[in-house]
This record gives sequence, structure tokens and C-alpha cells, in this order.
Amino acid sequence: MVEHMDVAQTLPQRVRAMIRTRWFVVLTIAVVAAIGALVYRDETARSEAALGELGQRQEELARIAALAPERARALVDGDSLILIAPPSVNQTGDFTTATGTHVTFAPGVVRLDPAAAANLGLPARTAMVGIARTADGGMVAAATSAEHQRDRDFATRMRVVLAMALAAAVMIGFTLAMWWRQRKQAALARDLAVAETARSRDAELDRLYRAATMAALGSGVAHELSTPLGVIVGRAEQLLARVAGDERALKNVQVILDQTEYIDQVVRGLLGLARGAPIALQPTDADALVREATTLVQHRFTRANVTLEQHNGLLPEIRCEPLLFKHALVNLLLNACEASPPSSTVRVDVTADASEIAFIITDEGEGITREHAARATEPFFTTKPSGTGLGLAIANEIAKTHRGTLDLARRTPHGTRACIRIPLEPQPS
Repeated sequence: MVEHMDVAQTLPQRVRAMIRTRWFVVLTIAVVAAIGALVYRDETARSEAALGELGQRQEELARIAALAPERARALVDGDSLILIAPPSVNQTGDFTTATGTHVTFAPGVVRLDPAAAANLGLPARTAMVGIARTADGGMVAAATSAEHQRDRDFATRMRVVLAMALAAAVMIGFTLAMWWRQRKQAALARDLAVAETARSRDAELDRLYRAATMAALGSGVAHELSTPLGVIVGRAEQLLARVAGDERALKNVQVILDQTEYIDQVVRGLLGLARGAPIALQPTDADALVREATTLVQHRFTRANVTLEQHNGLLPEIRCEPLLFKHALVNLLLNACEASPPSSTVRVDVTADASEIAFIITDEGEGITREHAARATEPFFTTKPSGTGLGLAIANEIAKTHRGTLDLARRTPHGTRACIRIPLEPQPS
């Protein structure tokens, strides 16, 4: 379920990233277009200003012609001309061109469209005319084509447009490359998510298979143990009559009977656990539970020359299945004993707060690695040459049936810490 949620969260993030990239493309085009429009507008204004300056030069040339016509004609080229209207013709600026065309200009600066420029004999392009009065009351017009000026302006504007288009193309290309890369990454993330989901599903199937195997193994062990346990119980009961007068022997026989009963109960409890049967929770003294578990394993610690210490204060009563929970503690204690070097100490600490109780077992061995801690509760996983890989797996399942957890971690500077936490039921107020 977690893997499916991760996939569902990852893919929308990729989609949102791609949408943001598309908006970035749109924003880039808009920004480039806005910059291009401003530059184009500035170039147009500069072109108009240049035409105005050209008209002012023609007006100055007309004034020079009004004073010295021959000097003015020497200043004009093939795209310019000077027209003179004598005062006897008209005081309003009526001019006659070399082709006999009549035109009228008012004093000042005039812009001609291409058709009007062609009527004057100039190239059919925009032209500028400057008009001035002569001393005798006539008028002089100096006209020139703005063809070269307009060509330069057009070329400049085209360069601006091309530069903006090139910049936009580069930015759009770069953005599209990013978008394509994000699409590729999204596809790769989707493939990885699918592969991870399949891997997790396979791992879950493998876990279920191991659990089923453990259940089948538990059923087989229970079946196989029932006969020898029955024989042991029968022979021990026969011994009871023979040692009736020997108190020490009677006590030893009773221990045999008690332990066989304990084994039978543990096997039946584990078999029910493997089958998923509900457990019967009952109020239990936590301190007594730990003392009974340590008593069961004390002989193993004595034989291994490892000290077993129990530290706990006033503990609340807990609800558990005593036999199974005690078995889980026994498994953790035996693991700690096997991991401890001679003359070392294993501690059992029990702490509780308002919400949970923790059973903490620490040893002074080499310590479990992070990789092994992650797999230690898997059925049949073991690092011991003669281990079965079931002890911690069973303890973990017992903790889960009590709505608790089993945590394994390395201690500093060495050793391992195993902790079973189970929630406490709220006390009535």
C-alpha cells in the first residue's frame, strides 16, 4: 500500500513539473515578444527622429539656396533637387518641376509619400522637403529622397527582429529540451515505480510464503512432538509412584512434568499464532513476567559465564497472553546470551509511561549491523551456523499480536539493544 501511495505522489509531482515547464515556455515567448516590441518601437521612434533631422537639413539647404542658389545646387546629389518659385509666380509656394508638374508647399518641413516623391522626379520612396523664402518674396524648396535612411532603418529593424527571434528560438529550444528531459525522467520514474511496486509485491509474496512455511513447520513440529512428549509424561508419572518417599527425586520428576506441560503449551500457542488464531489477553504482572522469563534461562547464562541483571521500578499491570509473551522474552534473552562474551553482562530494563511499556534487553557483544537488523525478524534469516532463523521472527509476531513492535539496534560503542514495546490500556478515571 505504501509503494502505491509513493507512485501516486511521485507521478503528479512530475506532471506538475511538466506543466510548470510549459508555462515557462509561454512566459518566455511573452517576455521575448514584449522586449522585441519595445525595441522595435524604440527603433521606429529613432527612425522618425532621423527623418525629422533630414527634413531640418533640407530646410537649412533651402535657406542656403534662397541666398545662393548656385552654391545650394552644388550640395545636392542625384536623389535631391532644388525648386525655385519666383515671387512673380505665386506667394503661396507653387512650384513647377522639370517635367512640368505643379506642386504646392507651405514654408517649413514637409514629408512626401512615395507617390508625391515620384511626381517630383525622385525615387518612389518617402522624401523630405524643406521650404524657405527668398529675399525678394519668392520660395525655394530643397527635396531629397529618404531612401537610404529608410533602408538603413528597415535593415536595423530586421536585425532587431531576427535577434529577438533567434533569442526566442534559443530560449524555447532550451526550455523544450528541459521539458523533454522532464518527460523522459517522468517516464523513467514511472518505470522505476512500477518495478519497485513489483519488487515490493514479490517481497510480500515471499514473506507470506515464509509465514505459510513457518505455519506448516509449526504444525509438523507440534505433531511430531506430541508422541515423545506423551511418552515423557507417561514415564514421569510412573516415576512418581516409585519416588514417593524421596522428596528430592519427587521434586525433579515434578519439574519434568511441568516443563513438558510448558513445552506443550508453547508449541500449541505458536501453532495458533502461525494460523492467525486470536489470543486471549489477560491482566498480568509485568515484573513477575520478567522474573519468570529470566528464571527459565538462568541456567544458560550460568553455563556461558554471563551475568543476567534485571532493573525495573514499579510497573503497571499489562494485558497479554503470558505464555507467548514470556516466550518472546526468552527468545530475546537467549539471543543476548549467545551474542555475549564470557564475563559480560546482559541487562533487562523495563520502563513504562502513560501510553506504553518497554521491555529492553541489552548485551555487550559485537553488536548487530544495520543490514542484519533490517532482516533479523524475517523467518529463517540467521547469521549463526546452527541457527534456525525463527527465534526473532516468532518474537516479532508475538509483539505484533499484542499491538506492539520489536526493535533491534546497535549500541555504542558495542552490543545490541532489543526492545519490545506494547501499548497500555488507559486506566479508568
